[in-house]
Amino acid sequence: MGESNGLRFVPPALAATEFTGMGPLYRGKVRDSYLLGDRRVLIATDRLSAFDRIIATVPGKGQVLTAMASYWFWRTGHIVPNHVLGIPDPSVMVVRDVSIIPVEVVVRGYLAGSAWRDYEAGRLVS
Repeated sequence: MGESNGLRFVPPALAATEFTGMGPLYRGKVRDSYLLGDRRVLIATDRLSAFDRIIATVPGKGQVLTAMASYWFWRTGHIVPNHVLGIPDPSVMVVRDVSIIPVEVVVRGYLAGSAWRDYEAGRLVS
């Protein structure tokens, strides 16, 4: 009868890429990046990081990450131009090679604990 627990439907996790002929490879926490002239190919892997350490892989995580990023780049493109040129695969973005502005934004759906108390009190939450 085969497996009944559904695991046969879980694809293998993409931990890293090793493409030859794609230009220099830069491996970040969760994305592998290849420079091709004035374009860059960003491949979102399934690596999961916490506190700047790779701790596991989660099948499909890279595809979800690419889908979320592409959604927001598409939704905000009329406000500020972005670097996205195309998404040829659920885990891949082809982008302009640009200089990075080192800003990170974290959005959460809720606040709890001491963060909520600081927010209520009008103190900045970091």
